[in-house]
Amino acid sequence: MKKILFVLPLFALACSPSSLKQKPVTLDELMIEVRNTSREIAFTNKQAGFFYTETSAPHRTGWQGWTIMSTMMMSDYQIAVDGHQIKRSDVRRVQVFPHQFRRDYVDGTQETVTLLDSVDALVVELDKLKGTNLTAAPLFSDSQNPGDYLVRYSDGVLLFARKRHLMRSDRENYPVWIGFTVTGGFHVDSSSHSQNRLFAPTTLEFAAHQGRSALIMVAEETEARTAALAKTVAENYPVLIARRRERMERLLQKSFLRVNDEQYEKALAWAKISMDALIMNQVKKGIFAGLPWFSNYWGRDSFISLPGASLVTGNYSEAKEIIRSFAEWQEKNPQSRYFGRIPNLVTTTSISYNTTDGTPLFVNALYEYVNYSGDSAFARTLYPVVRRAIEGSLRYRIDKNIFLTHEDAETWMDAVGPDGPWSPRGNRANDIQALWMKELNIGSLLAHAFHEETNANRWDSLGQIVYNNFQRMFVDTSAGVVFDHLRPDGTPDKQIRPNQLLTLDFIENPETKRLVFRNVTQRLVYPHGIASLSQDDENFHPYHHFEPHYVQDAAYHNGIVWTWLAGPWIQTACELGLPNLAFEVTKNMTHQILERGAVGTLSELVDAVPRPGEKEPRLSGAISQAWSLAEFIRTFYQSYLGISVDAVNRHLWFFPQLPDDITNLAFNIHIGDTELPIEYERSSGGARVTLGPMDTPSPLQLDIGIPVGGNKGRLCRLTLQPKTRIVLSVNEDGFKKESQDSTEVRSSMQPLAAFEDLQDIHLATPIVRPGLNALKDPLHRILSNAEVKLSGIHATLLCDMSDRAGDDNGSGSYLYPLTQSLKPGSLDITYCSVRADDRNTYFMLQFRNLSDPGWHPEYGFQLTFVAIAIDKDGVIASGGSEIGRNAHYSLPKGFGFETIIYIGGGVRVEDDRGIVLAEYVPASGDERNPLGSVANRTIEFSIPTDVLGVPQKSWRYAVIVGAQDDHGGAGIGDFRSVEALATEWTGGGKKRPKDANVYDVLIQK
Repeated sequence: MKKILFVLPLFALACSPSSLKQKPVTLDELMIEVRNTSREIAFTNKQAGFFYTETSAPHRTGWQGWTIMSTMMMSDYQIAVDGHQIKRSDVRRVQVFPHQFRRDYVDGTQETVTLLDSVDALVVELDKLKGTNLTAAPLFSDSQNPGDYLVRYSDGVLLFARKRHLMRSDRENYPVWIGFTVTGGFHVDSSSHSQNRLFAPTTLEFAAHQGRSALIMVAEETEARTAALAKTVAENYPVLIARRRERMERLLQKSFLRVNDEQYEKALAWAKISMDALIMNQVKKGIFAGLPWFSNYWGRDSFISLPGASLVTGNYSEAKEIIRSFAEWQEKNPQSRYFGRIPNLVTTTSISYNTTDGTPLFVNALYEYVNYSGDSAFARTLYPVVRRAIEGSLRYRIDKNIFLTHEDAETWMDAVGPDGPWSPRGNRANDIQALWMKELNIGSLLAHAFHEETNANRWDSLGQIVYNNFQRMFVDTSAGVVFDHLRPDGTPDKQIRPNQLLTLDFIENPETKRLVFRNVTQRLVYPHGIASLSQDDENFHPYHHFEPHYVQDAAYHNGIVWTWLAGPWIQTACELGLPNLAFEVTKNMTHQILERGAVGTLSELVDAVPRPGEKEPRLSGAISQAWSLAEFIRTFYQSYLGISVDAVNRHLWFFPQLPDDITNLAFNIHIGDTELPIEYERSSGGARVTLGPMDTPSPLQLDIGIPVGGNKGRLCRLTLQPKTRIVLSVNEDGFKKESQDSTEVRSSMQPLAAFEDLQDIHLATPIVRPGLNALKDPLHRILSNAEVKLSGIHATLLCDMSDRAGDDNGSGSYLYPLTQSLKPGSLDITYCSVRADDRNTYFMLQFRNLSDPGWHPEYGFQLTFVAIAIDKDGVIASGGSEIGRNAHYSLPKGFGFETIIYIGGGVRVEDDRGIVLAEYVPASGDERNPLGSVANRTIEFSIPTDVLGVPQKSWRYAVIVGAQDDHGGAGIGDFRSVEALATEWTGGGKKRPKDANVYDVLIQK
């Protein structure tokens, strides 16, 4: 066990732990009120569905709406009273509870919204209605064509389905039908209508029942099941809502916690609820990495999250099922280069193994699960998985130093762009080696336990080799730095990154460890979190979104703050006797949970620096991130409380490292089948500790370390018997047992390590240095939305060409990627026109269809990628012939372009050498006049003459169309790859590897 250090408490009690213990936690006291602004909200149903909306504003992103099985079922709903729409801009206040939220409108109307547990149902209760005639309509962003929807009426339920959902593949298990019903009955208005980019195929009309009504929305696979579910929910929704509330209150009571810091206590309760909401049952049991766009299971995220998500709160059954799920998904093919790996990503339709850290994190999670639960039988069952994981790495993925090797983007810093990884980490990253050493150590322990001595000794020996080589090749003792990674040639990368924090347990010299911690803290740790790259680095990006200077993924791991990284830093800060310093970061996260961003949760990212004129850095990334929440929870138990457990041997350590703000607590700790209540009351020279009673029949060994003044701490050791309650008063002079029982307590004084070299440590101050490369203006011209969206209706027609529909199959056999976000026909060009006047050239592209998943409303479309090559001189062998950006397409002989335009996440103009001449990068607000229109199935834009040149009638045009791949980080994108077999995000049907990634071509003759 790691040595835990003590700090001297400075303040006496604010109230007694007994009074705290008498207050059960209720959802009512967790209510967060939102006024004078709008905050995001996201609820899940603990299965495969979530509802993401705004408290007090219309939806601002296409990710908002009701999603099930990673499929957007409904973008929104609309309610009107006596012909007047209920507008969220008219909300006076919103009260958000963990299980539901309520909007109070200025006219007195109340709207309460609840996503039910374990069923795909959304309930909207309307109270204090001021009218009698009500209408309700579902809103969709897929299409504004009524012919794309099926509408049915069945025994009091209005049913909707998208026709394309009826053709889903066997692997896609999302609901097809949505049912609407209203308490009190309704009739149907068959007229459809549009609202901005949303469409209502039809509308319900109903009368308010005694000033209140409930609108029930459900989703199911068939019409009959949808209608039946709607009626069941309508009849029972008050009971179902009560059950949801009761489940959450049981969860909070199981991990009971009261702290004299009310804000921190409330934030911890919300974090537990929000974290539990991400433990889902989509395909199998797992953890959603984050909402809204990570509604799937990531191995890395799951196992970093597991201790805080399930173990410290005693939720062992779900932890076990999550571990079992990933064990079943392990790559078991010995011929695969991924042999032994645990998946990086599991979606509703695919499994990917493209990460290195998920596998050792899985092994560590299994070990921690056994420590907390005592379930050694499960470890024996999964030992073959551990053995396969280690042997797969030894067979395919180690170098001569026994370091674990990987690709440049196979660590948690995994963002990839058109030109490769944005933050390349060589083939031997420092955190990967730390995880590998831990995996070998755990594997050796398990092998010993299960009498495989050959493997145990071999893995232990290999772990020692890695450890020695790590000290030699990664640790710079004089500078206090752990090199971030080794390049393929063996040279170290010296960028200052937070990954050093993940290696501190494997630094041999304690003084070096403290120096590394000091350097990381003073260069990377801001009050609002830990930055991903030092602000002194030339590649530092202070903001996540800063178009048009760079796309968001360029900044993803190159400067901005990752909320989850606070966990390992807080852990070390407390171990080094610095809980007050650690709590500065914790308080900022508390502030975010209660007062910023999505209600009651933590974001994935935070900008490194506030924007000019703003007081706080902006939140970014996923609005609710699992590992952010889990680490916030875990550090309370393992860092501030200093809890360690060994359930197999029935042993618990309690070495509190509390900041001055926390003076007394009452909480439950889980170890195996034991729930141990503890009350802790601090004083200026010691503490009062109350233990038990516990219900389990087995005794529990405890080591309790209490700071008692100066540089001294008192260690108390005892065996707690079942149904026994012990009260200890501990100070420098010794201890006093206030309870009347026969328990023997052994006590000794322990010197406390006082690190004088850390007493002046401070957090970094975020700044933006002048001349920062990331903020310099691009070398090429940046076009505005106003410049590229000029109308050329009266301009001279230069090119007018059509293409038959239905030929979007590449060489004849190409299939679209399987994602339902890419609608059929979106890669099928049917018409192109070019017009010009003396100032601009105007392009219009017509498609058989266009897709708009809503991820970037400023584009107006997505997942279609186009290149327009322009042959200006008509000279054979003059100009370029190869289309770039992963097209792998050559123009016919005799067609050579001098200029090429790429259209995807914006517009980019290049010459035939690939030099960028000008670019349009869509920004927030451009959705008012976007490039594409799904309704018209067109993409239209203009290019100034001083960029493109003066158009001539002799110019020839070639239009090349494929699927867009923006690599998850926005930007102009590339042509998405086509392979032999189609997957969720890869096209299929390619017969030869060198064939083009192009679906349709239109060339002017």
